[in-house]
Amino acid sequence: MENLKLLLIDRLRSKGMDPGLIPAFLKALTSLISSEPGIDSAQANQKLHSLGWDEVVVDYHCLQIAIACHEAETKVMKDTLS
Repeated sequence: MENLKLLLIDRLRSKGMDPGLIPAFLKALTSLISSEPGIDSAQANQKLHSLGWDEVVVDYHCLQIAIACHEAETKVMKDTLS
């Protein structure tokens, strides 16, 4: 899971996102994925832009990596609680 998160952070940096903004951006993106599991990148970008996240456009690959990170974190949390 950590490798996926690092990959996502690297992709966001390469798209020009300020490294200091990445944790808050990932929190917003994770919340969006949580609330709308089937969201596509166009919808995600529209919602993120409405929240004020105009710095970067989330492409298909970034979104898929973010979804995989979220699913891995959710699985770890479920396994910990079991």
